[in-house]
Amino acid sequence: MSEIKTYRIPDEYFFRLHHVRPRFKNDVEEVLLYVATSISEMTVLPEKDFNNELNKVLFGFKKNATSTEKTIDNWRTEISALFGFIQEAEQHLYPSITAKRLANNQYLDEFFNYFLFSFQYPGGHIKSQNVIKQIEAGIKFKPCQFILQSLIEGGKITGKPFSLTAEELTQCAYFDLRVTTGKRYPKEVAKLILQNRKDKVEYEHKYEQLRNERTGDFPSKGDTYRYAGDILDYMVLANLLQHKGTGYYYYLNEENKEAINYHLNKNVWFDEYDKFYNADTITNPEIAVIEETWFDYVNSFDNIEAFAPHLEEREAENISALIQEYYSRMRDDRKVPTKIFGDYGETLILAHEYLRTKDGSNRQHLINKIPTPLGVGYDLQSIEIEKKKRYIEVKTTKSRKAINSNRFKLTPNEWDTAETLGDNYFVYYLVINDEGKNIFIIQNPIKQFNSGNLKVDKNLVVEFSNKSGQWQKLLEIAN
Repeated sequence: MSEIKTYRIPDEYFFRLHHVRPRFKNDVEEVLLYVATSISEMTVLPEKDFNNELNKVLFGFKKNATSTEKTIDNWRTEISALFGFIQEAEQHLYPSITAKRLANNQYLDEFFNYFLFSFQYPGGHIKSQNVIKQIEAGIKFKPCQFILQSLIEGGKITGKPFSLTAEELTQCAYFDLRVTTGKRYPKEVAKLILQNRKDKVEYEHKYEQLRNERTGDFPSKGDTYRYAGDILDYMVLANLLQHKGTGYYYYLNEENKEAINYHLNKNVWFDEYDKFYNADTITNPEIAVIEETWFDYVNSFDNIEAFAPHLEEREAENISALIQEYYSRMRDDRKVPTKIFGDYGETLILAHEYLRTKDGSNRQHLINKIPTPLGVGYDLQSIEIEKKKRYIEVKTTKSRKAINSNRFKLTPNEWDTAETLGDNYFVYYLVINDEGKNIFIIQNPIKQFNSGNLKVDKNLVVEFSNKSGQWQKLLEIAN
């Protein structure tokens, strides 16, 4: 009987990296979307007042009405500290750029790309004393970029797609100072993982540094690996990674090369802590004062095209061919108009409208995307089968999991236009996730509001019910 081999990080190199872990991890997409939509129009308020308003929002989520104040306070801390939903200036708080962007476009995969792009150790998402410990240990580590590099290097070595687990990532990289201080590179980590697999090693997870001082117990394997696992899961939500079956093995999402390459090629680093690495002493107040700058930093990135949802190559080809067909037929014009493609959701709805009217009208040439600068209060002009036009405002939610979201924002201009156009005005709420693409269609939202079928708050956040419209499957071109 062969002896079981074990692998453990040498004690002198062991350092537990950690971050805030949201209590709502299983509902993270839904919670973030709900909170972003709710707070995006909040004004600049003194810290206490802002926190009170945010707490009211959190109490309104699902079953939180019966939660304790302490639970809600924890939620608020997790949302603000980890995900950068709040910025600060002169002891006043306000909704961040990150929160506003998510509220406006509801692209959750885009949100997680921005989050991962700036996420690092050390960072303002952890307490000052822990930042100090990481600086003293010499840690400078960006997990998302390192994971992507490791998966690529593993693929080069094996000649096929390479995957890793949260356990392997934790033991071979995440908790090893040789990696997190930059002395061991992704290729070496990939080689180590492969060698450990070949040798059929078991990983030792009972490290003395992890022992509970009060009980003397060690954390479970799941608890030991959860921090690396969190980052891997967030990378799945960003569409950077896929997972096999149970989610145990994580590998590159080869269909999202543009975003992956952007993460790999753009080296950004929050350098406000760098001056402390050679300091004799570091104090909590010195680190705490940097926190405000950290949240400004994570909210400084915007308009990154690589992170915005894109049509898959096959989708783009199919839609282009469809639109080409109608324009050549109706206008004897073989050129598709410039800028016919735009926002991801709008383009899908544009194709849907061509297909919806395909057999009943010869006026498809009137179906068009309206340029944003015109500010007309809708995104698309379409047609009815009879001699009427349909004006469509597109709202899109894109996530990995199917989430229970029935809220979106309208602008004052969109609301006024809806009032003017009446029954000719439609909101198409497009929901995209791994289960499919569906549209909730609301005709004349003003009438639905007056009938009590949907709610609208002072910031024009719309909450609709099934009575206010109908669900339809998005029409797509078959290959």
